Amino acid sequence: MKRWWRCVSSFSGKEDSSLNSVERINPKLRGYEDTTIRATSALCKHYPLNGKPGIISRTVFGILLLLTLMSFSASCNKPERSSASGPEEKVTIGVGSGGLSFPFIVAREKGFFLKEGLDATIRFYPSGKKALEAMFAGEVDSATLTETPIVLNSFMRDDFAVFATFAYSYNNSKVIGRKDRGVSKPADLKGKKIGFTARTSSDFFIQVYLTEHQIDAAAVKLVDIPPPDLSGALKDGRVDAVATFEPYASEAMNALSDKAIRLPGSTLYKETFNLAVMRSYTKTRPDLLKKVLKSIERSIKFIKQNRDESVAVMIKSLESGENLSASIQDDLVFELSLDHSMLTIMEDEARWAIKNRFTDKIKVPNYLGYFYLDAMKAVKPDTVTIIK
Repeated sequence: MKRWWRCVSSFSGKEDSSLNSVERINPKLRGYEDTTIRATSALCKHYPLNGKPGIISRTVFGILLLLTLMSFSASCNKPERSSASGPEEKVTIGVGSGGLSFPFIVAREKGFFLKEGLDATIRFYPSGKKALEAMFAGEVDSATLTETPIVLNSFMRDDFAVFATFAYSYNNSKVIGRKDRGVSKPADLKGKKIGFTARTSSDFFIQVYLTEHQIDAAAVKLVDIPPPDLSGALKDGRVDAVATFEPYASEAMNALSDKAIRLPGSTLYKETFNLAVMRSYTKTRPDLLKKVLKSIERSIKFIKQNRDESVAVMIKSLESGENLSASIQDDLVFELSLDHSMLTIMEDEARWAIKNRFTDKIKVPNYLGYFYLDAMKAVKPDTVTIIK
């Protein structure tokens, strides 16, 4: 390689025996020898280092060098693969809106799934509740969701499990009010119509919010509205405020512009963002689940280190505004874990569901049985604090 570069340098009249010039073009040139390089070496034999190559030889060299650099460029642009061998394994992941989709979109767009040997398909749903229903129906292999759909379905079935939490937030769910309807602070919600979505995280959130601000639930009128329709309901005046999660909270703010106000957030409601699969899947595809987690871990690291580029990826993929994508990212703490606090959160929501008669059951399920720990223990064992 050194002899080749000394020869190459002689064509330009500048010798760099340290090869630094080559590495400035592409660090991977060190140690590289292919047909192009051997052809260039042949020219060196014809024109010794102390020779004076002619114009034709310089032209030939230039062409060969160009071909060499083009070859390197093509090889460097190929998606990097991990040590995983064989064909990519197919997996379909159903993701909810907003933060439930963020690291998965980044993983897809930046090639992190492919690097772990996965051919991943992402399907979008308006909420984690709908993504979970799609998983139950066999439309997807895994679903992203908050803890609320997990809890509500735990009263009816136990054939699914959470295998990771990938983010949490105290700010993802918000209350947006109409200032022209007299809503400027939490106490103003008394006597008002509040749009929300039943049996989703916004359902539990608004109950916590009212309690936190000492407002009797009987003093407000809750109106069940699908997430995509909440901003329209607020704009049209069908409700005076909405309690919802991103991206629908930002959509509601944008729909009313200066007439909208975001009320102070909750300090009590911690929302978690999780990955679930059917229990049978943990037995038949345990290695695939590890690959999914490794891909998401790559994505989380990228998001933390490249905020602006991550926001740009979201804007391009979801055609969302910059403020919305930035808000989603800034509101969430991305981190792979299976924390023991999840058990307390789910038990609290289960008691709420029983109290509000969302189920005819009267006993809180044992949520230890709704977690699959092996994949996370293999990928990030230090963040698994749930003990079975």
